Amino acid sequence: MERQDYRVQRPWSATVVQTQQSGEVVETGTRIIEVFDRPELARQLLILGEPGAGKTTMMLELAQDLLYRARTDKAEPIPVLLNLSAWKNPKQSIFEWLLSELRTKHGLNQALALQWLRKHQMLPLLDGLDEVAPQHQKACALALNTWLTGELAQQPCGVLVCCRREEFEQVVQQPLSLYGAIYLQALNPQQIEHYFAQFELQDVWQTVHQDVALQELLTKPLFLSMFGLVATQLKFSISDWQARTTSEQKIEYLFDTYWEAAIERELILDPVERQRGIRSKTYGINVLPSRQEVRRSLVFAAKMLNYDSSTELLIEKIQPTVLLTQQQKWSYQLVLGIIFGLSVGLISGLVINITSGLILGLHGSLIAGFVGRLHTIEPIEAISISMSLEAWREVLRSIQRHLIIRLIAILTPVLISILVGVLISVLILVPIGMLITLFVGTLIPILVSSFIGGLIDGFKADIQIRTEPNQGIKNSFKNMVIVSAIAVATILPFKIFLEKFLIGVVDVKNIPGIVSGSIFCLVLFSSHKGGGQALIQHLALRIVLAWNRYAPFRYDLLLNYCTERLLLQRIGGRYRFMHKLLQDHFAKMDL
Repeated sequence: MERQDYRVQRPWSATVVQTQQSGEVVETGTRIIEVFDRPELARQLLILGEPGAGKTTMMLELAQDLLYRARTDKAEPIPVLLNLSAWKNPKQSIFEWLLSELRTKHGLNQALALQWLRKHQMLPLLDGLDEVAPQHQKACALALNTWLTGELAQQPCGVLVCCRREEFEQVVQQPLSLYGAIYLQALNPQQIEHYFAQFELQDVWQTVHQDVALQELLTKPLFLSMFGLVATQLKFSISDWQARTTSEQKIEYLFDTYWEAAIERELILDPVERQRGIRSKTYGINVLPSRQEVRRSLVFAAKMLNYDSSTELLIEKIQPTVLLTQQQKWSYQLVLGIIFGLSVGLISGLVINITSGLILGLHGSLIAGFVGRLHTIEPIEAISISMSLEAWREVLRSIQRHLIIRLIAILTPVLISILVGVLISVLILVPIGMLITLFVGTLIPILVSSFIGGLIDGFKADIQIRTEPNQGIKNSFKNMVIVSAIAVATILPFKIFLEKFLIGVVDVKNIPGIVSGSIFCLVLFSSHKGGGQALIQHLALRIVLAWNRYAPFRYDLLLNYCTERLLLQRIGGRYRFMHKLLQDHFAKMDL
């Protein structure tokens, strides 16, 4: 480590950043927590380094030491790991973003997270400033400075920020209001030789020692560890390496050989598992996916993440925007329409009759086919019913929003039709009762759908902790079943109430039709708003992705298999590449 405090602007200091200043080398063997604890740094530190230099590893080492302290001394703050790549809204303050991330990534109740941050019981460790979308990196740095020097109750008791040196100098171009900075130096030849000796690869060191370019690359811990796997699998050819003329080509060759070594290496299984014919912990005795299938899925995942300026993949968060061609988008709309039409037909067939069900299903498929692409997939991950006054106020506001939207979109054309109908009835004596029936038959479903939509949106919540892949969609299915069951249970009292209400309002012979239509809307909107809509959209998207061989239908199994192959990491229900450089390498490939 090298102290480079000139790279930061200490709060309330007149010191100006001067990039030409020289650093101060930290004594070898010093741990990062010793630097972090130095009084003059006030536990506010920036870590800079080249790609693969070990910034994240250094941060994790600090987190481990801080966690040990927090467990042994309750007065010490709890370290919390967050990635700044998730900061996507330049108008959102860092403090608000922290609260949001603590809820969605770590399952903390927002009120509790707010209390802990204000009482300095949490210490944020922020990785990946360079992974923020390039157009927002400078804004993110400014937002960090506003947080660090702003309202006293929101200022942290300590903070660590990691960033690549090149992006910090050329893109961020904004000194952070921290008290110190360190730069991670490259490994020296003695450290590299010691690494090879640990794995009994002394003969490999002799080859490395003779190639200056290779030795220079291996001064980065990431590349050294990747090369270690490649060398043990005998996948590296020094002649092929030397045939590459530029450093970019040489790095690409190392990544390619890493892929070969990772996909072909023998997986670690115990003898009992091998005797049972188990081939991997993910697939068991089943056939493993082909290397082409794995590679194609990784390329798609990398492109998808880079498009979204993200490093974490959540299966339930995949959106139709990942579809690349117009043909794929039309296919998605077609499949969505078919599934939606089948669900409408099934519900209407059960509530009304099969013939009406087929007609409504056909209309439903046409509607979904035309408007499906306009909707973002929003899983109903959890429904949290609260009896607090504020929660019910939010529910009422939500119902009001739904009601206004539906009245404008649906009832306005109906009212215009009725006004025209009144004029016609005066001229050709069309019964006014038909117009009243049309108005009431439209208004009741609007009220029912607005009430259901507002109620579910008001109580909708995020999953507290994502412990398994695609948990949001699985929870959407469970919530759909629960909400649909509640709706079915209310059919009889709802039917009795409507029949009594409509007597004297509309013609008696029209009451059964209005009641049937209202019950249909009750069940349909309950199932769809309760999670069915997100489920149908996600199912349609996954069918199209599987058809195009971008992601198999059991995408979770393939991603878990990639973690066995040391290509991905899994954290609960989230996946990420072993390193952002590996993600970028796959993203450059052609699907």
